[in-house]
Parts: sequence; C-alpha cells; structure tokens
Amino acid sequence: MSSLSLPSSPTGQHPLGPGATLRWAPGLAAATDSAAAAHFVFLLPPARADTGTMLFLPALGATPPPSTTFCACIALEAAALRDLLAGDATPGAALLRGPAAPALTLPLTPAARFAAESILSCPFAGSFRAMALTARGHDLLLEFLTALANSASPRAGPITRALADRIHAAAEILKRRLDHPPALPALAREVGLSETTLKRGFHQIFSTTPFAYLRARRLEHAHALLAAGDATVLEAATIVGYSNPSNFAAAFRLQFGVNPKTFQLTAHR
Repeated sequence: MSSLSLPSSPTGQHPLGPGATLRWAPGLAAATDSAAAAHFVFLLPPARADTGTMLFLPALGATPPPSTTFCACIALEAAALRDLLAGDATPGAALLRGPAAPALTLPLTPAARFAAESILSCPFAGSFRAMALTARGHDLLLEFLTALANSASPRAGPITRALADRIHAAAEILKRRLDHPPALPALAREVGLSETTLKRGFHQIFSTTPFAYLRARRLEHAHALLAAGDATVLEAATIVGYSNPSNFAAAFRLQFGVNPKTFQLTAHR
C-alpha cells in the first residue's frame, strides 16, 4: 500500500486573498486559525487507499486527528466567506450562507487529494511557489463547493458493485490510452454501459466527468515526465495526446499553476 510521507517541516501558510489564508500542517489543531470565521478542511490519511475527508467547520471545537494525518485548511474571515458564496445559487452554498451554518463532512475527491498533496510537496520557491499554492488553494475550494452542490442535488440511487467495476474499467481504459482515448460513445460500449449511465457513474465515483478525469490523468503523467527529465515539453504533450502545444501549456498551467517549460527548468536546477 502506498503511503503519504510528510517532510521534516510540513507546516506553513499562504495568503489566498483578503481574509483568506491557506494553511497546512499535520493535524487539525495546527492547521486551523482560532480567529477565522470558518474553515474548509481537507484531511489526508497517510495510506493512499484511504479516501480522506473534506470538512466545513463554521467554528472550531472538533477533536484533532492523529498527527500523521496531513491537513490542508483554508481559513476565512466572515467577509471573505460572504464574498466566496455571494454568486453561488446552489443549495449547498445557501446552506453555508445561513446564519447557523452546520459543520459538514464530505468524502475527499481525487482532485482535492491531488491538490492537497501538491501543496505538501510543492517544489517551487519565490513567485512560482506563490502561484502554485494559490492555484491549488482555489482548486480545493472549487472541489469542496462542487461536491457540496452535488450532494445537495437530487441523487441517483446507490451504485452497485457491478456498475462500479464497469466505471473503474472505463477509467483504466482512459489511463492506458492517454494519447488516443476512445470517444465517450465508444468507451461506454466497451464497458457495456449507456453514455448516460457512464457519465452518472463517473460523477458518483470520481466526482467529475470522464473528459475531466482523462484531462487530469494526462496532465499528471506529463507532470511526472517533466519532473523526471524523461521528456521535453513538446514530447510530453505528444505522449499524453495533445497535438497543440499551446493547448497543452494552457491546460498544464491551469492544473498546476505554472507553465510546463518553467516547471521543467525549475525541477532540474
């Protein structure tokens, strides 16, 4: 079983904007801010097989998790929380805007886990580090609010083991064919599902669409190739299925907060 290794100094903080601070540390108590009005918390158990947990805490008082549990936390002042939710009309956002917003618990999504791990292992310094941490902090907020909106919307029934196996099989097909993935109708046929069932199942299991899942896996593989020095930027783009280098650079920057060439140069200094 793969595990999450904490560095020797895994505690830090980074401003995300007026009244909003990204903090990270082993354990909830070290990552939260007693002066904040609310916290969005992302807990990563050391074992990657564990999905982890996302929390919304309008007030502190929860029992801190074990010190080996990495915690990324976005602490918000009251005005920052109001600004964050002001334009969101989903039932979940309405719940957080209420005068007595409850504490909430959601499963940690794969994208949120990736963002939190990227914060913990961020390799950059200076302005590149600031850009990457800001991008990953915003990713965490978006993942929580998206998952909350999905949980507050009408839901399909519980997913069966047989359906889950087919959805995971579809995900494996996408990961094996990053350069030439099947179109959605072909993918659905290959695993014996309708397009509607495939899309719904992806949302239930991965909290995202098949296309977004594919894009994230492509970019993660390209990130690993560049970090290891196994490919140039153009080669990495081609390997993961991008025919247009500009599109690849834009997608990489959106996911990781830095241009692929800049990342490559920084990773090999």
